[in-house]
Amino acid sequence: MRFLIVDDAEAPLKTLQRMLRALGHEVAGTARNGADAVEAYEQLHPDVVIMDVIMPRMNGLDALRTIREAHPKARVVMASSLHSCQTALEAERLGALYCLAKPYEECRLQNVIAQIGRFREATHSDSSSARPRFVGAHRPV
Repeated sequence: MRFLIVDDAEAPLKTLQRMLRALGHEVAGTARNGADAVEAYEQLHPDVVIMDVIMPRMNGLDALRTIREAHPKARVVMASSLHSCQTALEAERLGALYCLAKPYEECRLQNVIAQIGRFREATHSDSSSARPRFVGAHRPV
């Protein structure tokens, strides 16, 4: 799968790039804030976006809203070091597939990617618009 990674902090961005590449995925691009994420999505059309919640210029939830309004089938995973049920619920309401807790754990990332892969296969084989079960930051993946 092709990923767009969005995070204003260098360390988590680099960690996620390394993990995704080690798992055999392509990092199509990166962005450092929500506004740049919206532009990057328009240019790159990645399979999945993994996006931080708290960022400058435009936060992740606003970027999620903007991306999903223009591209209702966009697959977005939110990431946060905040373990707020409210943030996870808002992300789900806006169309995020999952919320990943930071720091990233490779086994959780693999699990989320596998679930997204199964969802992609199911939506290609039938016309179902069902989404995979949302997994909030406060629940194990």
